[in-house]
Order: sequence, then structure tokens, then C-alpha cells
Amino acid sequence: MHRSDTTASPAVEVVPAFPVPPVRARGSATARRVRRAFAEAIDHALAAAIASERTPQESLRTFRRAVRHARAIVATCRTQLPASIRLELLATFRAVTRATGAMRDRDALPAVLAELAPLPAAAEARARLEGLLLTERLDARRPQKRARKLAVAAVKLAALVERFERSLPGCLQAKDVEHGWKRLARKARSAVRAARREPSDPRQTHDARKRLRTLASALLALGGDQRRTVKRAQRLARIVTELGRTLDCQRLDRRARSGGIARSMSGGRELLEQLADAALASRPRLLKRAARQVARRRWKATK
Repeated sequence: MHRSDTTASPAVEVVPAFPVPPVRARGSATARRVRRAFAEAIDHALAAAIASERTPQESLRTFRRAVRHARAIVATCRTQLPASIRLELLATFRAVTRATGAMRDRDALPAVLAELAPLPAAAEARARLEGLLLTERLDARRPQKRARKLAVAAVKLAALVERFERSLPGCLQAKDVEHGWKRLARKARSAVRAARREPSDPRQTHDARKRLRTLASALLALGGDQRRTVKRAQRLARIVTELGRTLDCQRLDRRARSGGIARSMSGGRELLEQLADAALASRPRLLKRAARQVARRRWKATK
């Protein structure tokens, strides 16, 4: 009979495992702030996609604005992100923006046309253009179609938060954000100069508006509580909105011509001239204002 071993084995000390803090809670204060701003922008986009059935137009505007903010954050931190990650993020943002662009135009163009003063001589042509826009809008408003598109776009966006948080260096400093803003401002200055040389060219104006919008979005997303930065961003955003109206008038002009509205038809000449005037009358002044805004050299970020 074997004697059982009654010697107790030494107890193994169990060390409790502390939860690993999320990536966005690590690193410098600037890195945490930038990660948090990116996550909030994506969260706003997802919330807008969920609300699209209740408030389709407002949800679409909120969705696209949130995507612009997230994209502007990536553009600001361009040199701190690995090229493969940066290209992946930008490709997703580009795809999402293109997928919702037609919806945006169908919502915006009728509103832009409604803001134009009615001309009795152009009444017939204007009514025809209004009918074309309304038909396109109704055709695209089949049940759930917009909600489905935004849901698909939201799924693509949701996967980006972790990728961005893990790729952004924890040593990011305020000076890195400032350098990013200065780089965006240089690009905006160059684009505005080109647009001022050819104000009637919609491509040049579109490029300038896009650069200005990216800068404004970056300042709003990362400016924090800096009143001067926020005010500058708001001034830029107003210029971007007004430039957008001039481009929408040119889109209306193209839509009218493709819809069969010609100068030879009743009211056609008057309507097309009105759209051309609305597109080009204020654009040189707006571009001059934009040039003044981006000419400033100081871009201070929160530490």
C-alpha cells in the first residue's frame, strides 16, 4: 500500500490582469484628442445613417459633413500615418462620398432653383426644369433606397476607427497638427489662385472649394475650444457654402440643357442667362475673400 503524498504544493499566486486601456486613451494629449475627434466624426456619420428614414435630407447632410471631418483629420495627419493605411482610409472616404453625391444633388438643386427670383419671361422653361428635377427626385426616393445606401456606407466607415487609432503615432504633438493645417492652407492658396485666374471654369472653382472645405473641416474637427481657430473655420465654411451655390447654378444649367431646354424655346434664353449670372456674378468676390482667409500664416493648435 502506497502512502499518499499529503505535502501541499506551493500555492500559485494569481495576479489580477488589469484591463488594457483602449488605444484612443494612450499616447500624448494631442494623439488622444485627434483619435477622439476621428471616432466622434465616424459616430456622427453612423448616427445620421440610422436616422435617414426619419429625416432623409438632414441625415444625408450630417452624414456627408461627418465624413468630411474624418477625411480632413486624415489629411491633417497625412505625414504621420503609414502610406498603406492612409490610402485605405482615403479610398473608403472617396467611395462613400461618390455613392452619396447624386443623392445630395437631387436634394440641393431644387432648393437652389427655388432661391432664384422668378422671371415672368422664363416661366415656361423654369417650370419644365422644375418638373425634370422633381421627377428625378421621386424616382430615386423608392422606399428604403436611401437608407440602404447609407447603411452600406456606414458599414464601410465603422471599420476605420480601429485602423486609424492603431496607426496614429502616440507621440503626435500639437506642432504636427499645425504643420498639417499649414500644408492644407498652402494647397488651398494654390487652388484659389488658379480659380481666380479662370473664375468661369467650374473645375478650377470646384478644386478650390474642395481645398477650402478640407481646411475648414480640419480646423473645426481639431480646433477644440480655440475661439480664433473656430471663427476662422466658420468664415471659411461660409465661403465654401456660397461657392457651392455658384457651382450648383452651373449644374442646373447643364441639367437644363441636357433636359432639352434651349435658348430657342420659350423662356429658355432668359432662364439660361439667369443661371449663368447667378453662377458667375459673385464668384470673383468670393474667391477674393477666400484668398484673404488662407493668406494668413499663423495656425495654432491646442497642445
